[in-house]
Amino acid sequence: MPDSLTRLREADPAARAETPQPPDDVLRAILATPPERKRRRAPRIVLAGAVLAAAAVVALAALPDNHRTPAPIRASLAERAYAATLPMPNLTTNTETRTVQTGAPSLESRDTLKQWQYQDRMHNVMHTTQPRGTWVYEHDQNGGTFRTLMHNNQGGKDFQITRRTDPGWDPDELQQGFKVGVTTLVDRFREQIAKAQDLGETTFDGKPAHAYRGAADAKDRVIAATTYYVDPKTAYPLGSTMAFGDIKITTTVDRYEQLPATPENLAQLDAPNIDAEAKNR
Repeated sequence: MPDSLTRLREADPAARAETPQPPDDVLRAILATPPERKRRRAPRIVLAGAVLAAAAVVALAALPDNHRTPAPIRASLAERAYAATLPMPNLTTNTETRTVQTGAPSLESRDTLKQWQYQDRMHNVMHTTQPRGTWVYEHDQNGGTFRTLMHNNQGGKDFQITRRTDPGWDPDELQQGFKVGVTTLVDRFREQIAKAQDLGETTFDGKPAHAYRGAADAKDRVIAATTYYVDPKTAYPLGSTMAFGDIKITTTVDRYEQLPATPENLAQLDAPNIDAEAKNR
């Protein structure tokens, strides 16, 4: 999408203006020799200052969180949302979501997910409650290794390790699996917001929101059209809804923040429970 300066240049009306020939008397007056007078050099610093000031106004108008600029050059909410969720390589990302699946009684579930990410590292904990029991899944991903620890309320337990170098995997499938491992609602939102359909203002989870509908995408395992809800003030995603058949899935973003990579925040990427299980294997 063109930036504000590009759109401003392309919208230059003077470049396409049709200027009529002036009347003869006006033309003679324009071409007449002016009286002699002392000529002064225009101070170039003033011109430079004016250009810089104009550029600063345009740059300020293009800032994602600016609300007071004229509408034609102010960034759209979708653009602001895309920028607000841009992962920063020197920051950790903390995401907390709640997901409720309704419809067929046997498939109803309630999930909570807490996930911490930093560059190619990820650690998350997911609690799932279904009619047949409850499960806790803990995952961590570090470079080319993905580990999963699971236990349920009936005494079941499982531990798995997947490495990029493991034989027998289809390379594309393995790559997609590692990608899904670190993908949250916010990441899927960023992938779709630029091409999503604007549905206008609404509410979500009792809050003012702006809705955007993204299409299903089998390549990214988006099984049905998803409606995303954006906070019009912060431009952060509030959540999403998805429906297929009798099933409806609603995900609410309770926390999304990017934090400095301090020792305390990086410690959230550690998975001591998974480490202890790995030592016992």
